[in-house]
Amino acid sequence: MGLKSGDTGPKGVFKKFCTDSVERRPTFRRFLTLQEVARGVLHLQPDGVRRATERSEAVVLLDGNVLMMSVPEAVNTLDGFVDIIYGYVRKGAVAAGRLVVVAFDEPEHLTMAKKEEQARRDAARRQHTVTCSTDVLPTVLGPHFTRAELEACANVHALKTDRALKTRLYDEVIRRVHDKLKEAMANFAASGHDPGVLVVDGADPRGCEVPAGERRTPAIYGTDTATAQALAHEAPIGEGDIKLIALESRLRELQAAGDEEFCRYKLCLTSTTDTDTFMTMLLDTAKRRLVPDHAADGVALHSLFCMREPPSKRDRDATDGNASATFLACDTMLLEDHLQTHLWSKASGGAAMASAPQKLHAMLALSGAAALCGCDFTLGGLKGARFDHFFESLPGFIATEPNALGCFGSALAREPVVARTACKGLLRVCYTASQHMETKPRYKKQAQTVWDVSDTLLRRAVWALAYWSQNEFADEMREWGFNPPLELPING
Repeated sequence: MGLKSGDTGPKGVFKKFCTDSVERRPTFRRFLTLQEVARGVLHLQPDGVRRATERSEAVVLLDGNVLMMSVPEAVNTLDGFVDIIYGYVRKGAVAAGRLVVVAFDEPEHLTMAKKEEQARRDAARRQHTVTCSTDVLPTVLGPHFTRAELEACANVHALKTDRALKTRLYDEVIRRVHDKLKEAMANFAASGHDPGVLVVDGADPRGCEVPAGERRTPAIYGTDTATAQALAHEAPIGEGDIKLIALESRLRELQAAGDEEFCRYKLCLTSTTDTDTFMTMLLDTAKRRLVPDHAADGVALHSLFCMREPPSKRDRDATDGNASATFLACDTMLLEDHLQTHLWSKASGGAAMASAPQKLHAMLALSGAAALCGCDFTLGGLKGARFDHFFESLPGFIATEPNALGCFGSALAREPVVARTACKGLLRVCYTASQHMETKPRYKKQAQTVWDVSDTLLRRAVWALAYWSQNEFADEMREWGFNPPLELPING
């Protein structure tokens, strides 16, 4: 899932770009825990002294689906599953920030484009499923399994192969984690300490108590009801990575309104492994330039993208297999600034002379290139396209094609027919990238493929960059180049 991986994908290119020059401030840093990430961010005080971020000043946004998938297969009982998640939340996230939000996908409200991608992935998985006798298959529960049945299940991981069963499992697990943590927080408060707040966004608080025939009802709830209600979004958000950036935006809105409960926060850590988050956070940073900072008392919420990564083979070998997973933290606000310098490097006056709308258009162009090179919505990406080649050619495009660059602003329009105007800009990006690839040995054929990009892929890529900008088009999906599957009933 996410963007194209590897050294030539967005994550690899961004990491290399930010380490190639000693003049650039460190953008990527590695830490053992989220607590170390938070304490590693220094804030300038009125007296000119910098100090580390305190727990009371930090918010942690967790991708609930990634969190659930991190449980080792060897831990196969419900109690063991809950204990692992509880440990991750309490010892990891709650130790790092006073406010922790665990956000889940809401299958009932997923975009049709995402459902198409899921259907394609499910079909591919079924093709590789080994057919065997029922006596060797794990026992899988019915769609309305009870808590008693779940507690007696020998391997709860088997439920994750069915999306409806997986959702019901996750609802019950996070409900138990919430209740257990609420009790621990109450004891912590009784001893005179600030326990903090846990909010769950997108799970049914009834867990396995949803009766047969009754639809699942995802909600936002938490150890403090007022905080959960303040973070609620007006319209349902189906996909977790979009929900994470929407939660960060909501935090900024509450701060701008002068809400004392939220003005205490100075740092927001978004923890997920979904590399689409690069695009959602970079685009959000570029969009904020268009609006003056109205944060109360000058409070500025700083953002970090934290990716939990397994140890490398070198680390495992060096520690006899005892190396731990670490967090690669990216300062996305600083990354966006570095990227703008690169994107405008061939334009007259550079990034300093570019307006806020122009910088947003440049970031939309970069995101469109990333989508074309491979994401969940572009069918594996344009064959022969490499993001590093687009990245190298974008400064030339921006310097020579101002009209085409301006087309990207259309992607933020609410009218689909207007938004699709951005395809014209993305087509010109492909032409520039193709000409750049022609100068490289052994890329003549790939250059021609990029030049001949189909209108379908252009539309799907523009839909993706609009979606990452929190501008979702839920209708006319075939006009965007998608083939959404038939609606299937959601189990209770």
